[in-house]
Amino acid sequence: MTKTFAAYGGFGTSLTAFLLVIIAAFFLCLIVGAGEDTVSGFLTANRTLASLRNGIAMCGDYISVTALLVPVGTIALAGQDGMAFTASSIAALIILLLLAEPVRRTGAFTLGGVFTTRFTGRPVRAAAAVVTLLVCVPLTVVQLKVAGDATAYLLGRNEPAAAQVCTALMGLLIVSFAAFDGMRGTSVIETVKVALAFGTFTIAAVIVLNRFDFGLGTLLQQAASGSGRGEAYFEPGQLYGSTFVGGAERLSVCLTLALGTGVLPPLLMRISASRTSRTARRSVRHALIGFAAFSLVLTILGLGAAALVGARKIAATGEQGYPALFLLFDTIAGRGGGAFHTLFACAVFVTALGAVSGLTLSAAASLAHDLRPPSPRATEEDQVRATRWWLAAVGITSVTLAVLMHAWGILFFASYAAAMAASTILPALVYSLFWKGLSRRGLLATLYAGAAGCLLLQFFSPTVSGTATALFPGHDFHWIPLENIAVLAIPVGFAAGWITSRLDRQTSTRLSPRGGLLAGLDSKTGETR
Repeated sequence: MTKTFAAYGGFGTSLTAFLLVIIAAFFLCLIVGAGEDTVSGFLTANRTLASLRNGIAMCGDYISVTALLVPVGTIALAGQDGMAFTASSIAALIILLLLAEPVRRTGAFTLGGVFTTRFTGRPVRAAAAVVTLLVCVPLTVVQLKVAGDATAYLLGRNEPAAAQVCTALMGLLIVSFAAFDGMRGTSVIETVKVALAFGTFTIAAVIVLNRFDFGLGTLLQQAASGSGRGEAYFEPGQLYGSTFVGGAERLSVCLTLALGTGVLPPLLMRISASRTSRTARRSVRHALIGFAAFSLVLTILGLGAAALVGARKIAATGEQGYPALFLLFDTIAGRGGGAFHTLFACAVFVTALGAVSGLTLSAAASLAHDLRPPSPRATEEDQVRATRWWLAAVGITSVTLAVLMHAWGILFFASYAAAMAASTILPALVYSLFWKGLSRRGLLATLYAGAAGCLLLQFFSPTVSGTATALFPGHDFHWIPLENIAVLAIPVGFAAGWITSRLDRQTSTRLSPRGGLLAGLDSKTGETR
C-alpha cells in the first residue's frame, strides 16, 4: 500500500466526517428501529414495505463488504474470469426471482418457518437453524475482518494489531446498532448504503473513464497491457489455469455465486417483509436491476485497476486482490483524495453495518423461533427481547472470531458460506416448494447431508491446508484439489433428499396392504401411519 489516509492532509477533518457518519447511523437506528416491540414489526416491518423500497434494501442486502472489494481485484487480476464471476452474481438474483412468490406465500420469516409449512416438527426447525448458523456466522466473520482491514488502512494504520483493534471496535459498534435495528431499521440502513456506495463508486468509475477520454476500447487495451497477459487477459483460465482442475474451479465459483448467494437467509427474510407475493417478486426485480448496474460500475473499476495500477502491484499485496480498490483510489484521487477516501470509508462502514445487521438478524430470528421456539406464555415484548439477546450473542461471537482469526486466511469463508447455501438451502427450498414427492426424512437428509458434505469437502481442500495461503499453512492433509467445492457439494444435497424421499415412498408402498398408500407417509410428519 503506497499511501495512507493521513498522507492527503486534512486528516482531522476526514476523521471527523467519518465519525459523524457513525453517530448519524447510530441515531438513525435508534429512531427507526428502537420502537419495534412486536415480532412482526421487528422481524418483518409488519410486512408494509413497498416493492421499490424493499427492492433497494434487498440490493443493499446483496452488496456485502466483500462484494464491494473482491470483484474489482478479481477482474483486475483475472480479466474474463472475473467478469464471468460478476455475471454469475447477477444470475443469483434471477434464481431468487423464481423463488420469491412461493416463499412469500408461506408467510414465514425464517427457514424453519418456510419448511414447516410443508412438514411440522421440532427436528425440521432445528435443522433449518443449524444451516442458518453455518451460513451466517462465517459470512459475518469475513465482513467484520475486511471492514476492519479497510478501516485501518484508510486511517493510515496498516499494522496487523491496528487492524485487529479496528475490527473489534467496528464490530462492537455494528453489533450494537444491529441490536436496535430490526427489519425496518435495517431497510433504512441498506437504502443509505446503496446510495452511498453506488454514488461513490460511480464517481470513481467516471474518473477512470475520463482518464481514457471515455473510450471503452482504450480502457480495455490498457487493462490488457497492465495485466501483463496481453490479449490472453480476455480469455478464460487466467485465475485458475486452463487444466481440468482449473476448469472445475471456474465452474465451481460460478455455481457458488449463481446458486448460493441468492438464497442467503437475509435475502429470504427480506422477502417476508414484502406486502404480497407479487410485491416480493417486483422487489427482487428492482434489486436485480440495481445490482446489474452496480456490477457494471465494478467492472469498469476492475478494468481501471488493471490499467492504472497494474496486476503485478495488486498481486504483490498478497490479499487475494481485494486491496485493488484502495490502490486504484490512491491513483485517481488527486488533490481531492481526503474527501474521496472519506466517502469510501463511510461507504465501507455503512456496507458492513447493513451486511452484518442482516446476517445477525436472520441468525437471531432462527435461533429464537426455530432452535428455541418461544413458550406459549411469552408476550410479544418477551419474544423481541429474546431475539435481541440472540442477536447480541451471535454478533459478539462473530466479532471475537474475527479478531482471533484476523491473521489467518479466512476470505474463503465467503465462498464456503455461499456453497453451504447452495448445497442445503437451495435444494431444500426447491423440493419443499415444488416437489410433492418430498418426505420429511428427505428434507432432513437434504439439510444435514448437504451441510456435512460441504463441511468435509471444504476441510480437506487446499483452502484449509497444503498451501502458503491456507488456513493452516504448516500442515497438509488436503486430498481434494479444488479450493471452491460447490461443484462437488451441491449434488450431495440434491441427491440425499431425492434418494431418501424415494426410499420412503417405496417403504410406504410395501407397508400398504393393497399396494397403495393407505398405510403410507403422513402428509405432515412424514412418518408411516
